[in-house]
Amino acid sequence: MLFYPFMVYPPAPADYDIPPTIYALLESIVNFNTDDKKKIKELAKYGRSTIFDFDYPLSDSINREDFECMILNHFLMRRIGYETLTAFKIALNVKLNEIMPMYNKMFDALNEWSILNDGETTTRTINDTATNSTATHNISDRRYSDTPQDRLNDIQAGTYMTDYNYDQDNGTVNSSSTGNTLETVNKTPSDRVETFTKFKELKGIYTMIFKDLDTLFYQL
Repeated sequence: MLFYPFMVYPPAPADYDIPPTIYALLESIVNFNTDDKKKIKELAKYGRSTIFDFDYPLSDSINREDFECMILNHFLMRRIGYETLTAFKIALNVKLNEIMPMYNKMFDALNEWSILNDGETTTRTINDTATNSTATHNISDRRYSDTPQDRLNDIQAGTYMTDYNYDQDNGTVNSSSTGNTLETVNKTPSDRVETFTKFKELKGIYTMIFKDLDTLFYQL
């Protein structure tokens, strides 16, 4: 005969010799002796805290409520492999603490990749250094003539000179300025097969977890 660990649960029939399903347990936990009956799709949400009332490691990249609801909904119509709910929770506690450290590493490895994003946007800062050059010219115009004073105008005009020197020195002054430029780069996966493969990898992690937890349920 199956008996429940909590008095609020309805007693099992006297001829009941197989353990209950997850659905039956959640119905008893959530809807027994209440006027506000929850729908089937809500049972896992409102009953999970009673099933998972123990500590186990779970990656920060995974929402705990979603994780527990997924497990309960996956095994909703499966019978637990233990005579009481308490015994089942003890076994579930041990199993999750055993397997989750390994699966958490897998979840963390996929943490930076978003399934729902088609592409990736990256903003980066570029340092720009510009150099401006300013040229200066120093000119020395030296003219000499042994001509009399009355021919000075001819010297300036360059028509009568004994000696002439014209020097030009080029000088350069450099100035520089530095600025920052924000650049946004959009990346879109070119290989859709690779994206789909990563999605399958994430689903595969849950599939492996379900397979490990299957041993806790009644085997036909």
